[in-house]
Amino acid sequence: MIQHQISNSLGNYNYNAYIYKTALWPPHFHGNYELIYVFSGTAEVSVNGVSDTLHPGELLFIPPHSVHSLTVDEGETWVGVFSEDFISAYAQNNKYARYSKFRCSEDVEDTLKKFLFFEGTPERYLCISCLYMVCSECLKNAVCHTSEQNSNFVYSVVTYIYANLNTDITMKGIADSLNYEYHYFSALFNQYFSIHFKGFINMFRFEKACSLLSDSANTVTYVAECCGFGSIRNFNRVFKKFCGCTPMEYRKKQLKK
Repeated sequence: MIQHQISNSLGNYNYNAYIYKTALWPPHFHGNYELIYVFSGTAEVSVNGVSDTLHPGELLFIPPHSVHSLTVDEGETWVGVFSEDFISAYAQNNKYARYSKFRCSEDVEDTLKKFLFFEGTPERYLCISCLYMVCSECLKNAVCHTSEQNSNFVYSVVTYIYANLNTDITMKGIADSLNYEYHYFSALFNQYFSIHFKGFINMFRFEKACSLLSDSANTVTYVAECCGFGSIRNFNRVFKKFCGCTPMEYRKKQLKK
């Protein structure tokens, strides 16, 4: 079963970072970016079915909704997960681009070690500056994989759902759009995700709703429509199931931060 990490799929400057000496994260995905940097030892990473080994000084930038896994057996590896609002200008043109591992220039690497590569959260604008440095170094030094290299089953399904949340998404509709025979698609979906289809869609609706609710200019009705919930009653029911409070209660909590 591939896990959807909802806690790593929220916007409103959501950020967390840890240094691992050992780690074993099975295949999972989330709506935020993930950045990996190896201090020492090695880290085994798989992204959308493509595996690689990261060595000291190497970085890997993982885009939103990519299915990935991580294994750290020795040494130290820093992992940061953050929402796209930290790098919104980059995300507009590169949100689903997948790049190879890369190295930063020595000066940039020293700066990142000092101000970014530690456990905890840096001051917001300093964090934004450092992450844009990473974006720049990635664009200069990494190889961009083509869409054909990304076009595995899981990635295609997740990308389709994310792009069509405001519509009535059905399994047959996805199967037809991705050119799969319906029963074969259903079997593959159950094999990879092991979750009820409607619940799977609602995870993405909830994720997008959290992001939209953080902007007080968006009414709850507007958010419900944009996320494809169909009605305020259904929106309240699904939202409370995921986080234990109503959309309005969630908004009040966010605005107090």
